[in-house]
Amino acid sequence: MPILKIPIKHYLGIVSLSQQEDFKKRFRKRAEETDTATNATDVRRNPFETTEGFIGKYNHAQGCKEQEQYENLAQQFLSRCKRRAGFTSGGEGKHVDLPGAWTQLLLLSSCNGKVRNDSLDVLVVSLDHAPVDADQIPVLFQLAESAQYFLCSETTLLDQPCSYEMKMLQLCYLVSLRLFIFKLNGNLKGHQPSSIYLHSLKGLLKCETRYQEFPNMLFAVHFMLHVGEDLCALTNDSSVQVSAEAQEHGVNQILWHCLLSYHCVQNNGTQLSQVIKQLMLLRDKLQHDNWAHCGLGLMILGEAAKSSMLCLQTLMNLHMTQRQESSQEMTSQKASWPWQLEYIYCSVLINICQNSYCAEIKKTALSGQSDSTQCRRSGGLITLLKQSQEDTWRLRYSVVQGLAQISHRITLQDGLRNTAWLTLQKHLKQETDLRVMNAVRITEGDKRLLENHRERMRSSHTAEVPQAHNKNHKTQEGGSFHSQGRKRTP
Repeated sequence: MPILKIPIKHYLGIVSLSQQEDFKKRFRKRAEETDTATNATDVRRNPFETTEGFIGKYNHAQGCKEQEQYENLAQQFLSRCKRRAGFTSGGEGKHVDLPGAWTQLLLLSSCNGKVRNDSLDVLVVSLDHAPVDADQIPVLFQLAESAQYFLCSETTLLDQPCSYEMKMLQLCYLVSLRLFIFKLNGNLKGHQPSSIYLHSLKGLLKCETRYQEFPNMLFAVHFMLHVGEDLCALTNDSSVQVSAEAQEHGVNQILWHCLLSYHCVQNNGTQLSQVIKQLMLLRDKLQHDNWAHCGLGLMILGEAAKSSMLCLQTLMNLHMTQRQESSQEMTSQKASWPWQLEYIYCSVLINICQNSYCAEIKKTALSGQSDSTQCRRSGGLITLLKQSQEDTWRLRYSVVQGLAQISHRITLQDGLRNTAWLTLQKHLKQETDLRVMNAVRITEGDKRLLENHRERMRSSHTAEVPQAHNKNHKTQEGGSFHSQGRKRTP
């Protein structure tokens, strides 16, 4: 008898239709759960992505082996952040992701130990060198909130100021400077400061008395408060009438003409002398206008002065003119610059001495321009030490710190370093204000920390390079000789 294959239409067996629908729903639900679990297992986290979980494990690691394991992993995270931030390329390149790198570096700064200082150093350098772009605005507000919250915390206010706190203030200053530039450019439309930013901004008022003896720290706090009030519209500043061009671009005349001077220098413009003449006519506004806007103008003019002697002479003439007018108390009632603007002027001269490519410009910024009628030099960084009034101690403090930095800068010429060193030693014998003398001790401490940081960065960099390439690098370029040469001091 032949076997007949009868086709089965009901694959679920001979059941009722209601049971078939129930089975199908259950099978469909089980298949969806299986697909979801499969997709969840396929998504893998980047092993070099910093997370809050890793920060907690790093800070609570116990035992030498576990600590060494997390230390090596943190160094790998830091190396990846440096690459994403364009640490060696000025923040430019296809591989650069500045917002992501800054966020990761901020997380790494929550670690204990040397990773905390290294990540904060990389973040500060990146904020100082990276180009300005509107995509950075959200992460800048995040950086400002976190840094200001740290500065206003009770644990920070109870302890004495330390090097990490100084770096955090420098971070806040650079972030505020970028937000200030975005505000002047009109890029902050649609970006409202959060309640955390406003609360931490009010908490900065407690830090003013804490940093009274440290002008560099106090300046950073004042700059953050000024920019924060400007961003949050806490104060209504009644500005004077400005020119049509400056009013069209939303800046005052000092800042506008400094921008024009920089543009002429960068593009070899023929109208530089005319712009300089107009800028000198506006010198009285430096005593009364918004010091933050004027200070930003001096910074821009200082960048132009790195390659233009005319701009450097103009910068020094602006300061010498106001000093001459303020010294004539009997015949003139004009006020002098705010001390914050004096600090910016001093910082600009220090920056020119360290980073200009022209030796003559460096020498002029340090010693001043020669006066043939009186056979002396005036307007330079060294001449600022002659301000011996009680209210000018902050200016002398900044000059002393700058001279100490210049004398320790091994990339500068020996003549420039020796001049700064001898002038510093001569002035310290005459200085009577202990606050100014403490500036040298603080700079020496920062110098030792900087040397230790450079040594760690060099060791971590050599660990990243393959062994074969590392051997060739040492034999061809003499890496050990360069490492020893960087430790020399005058």
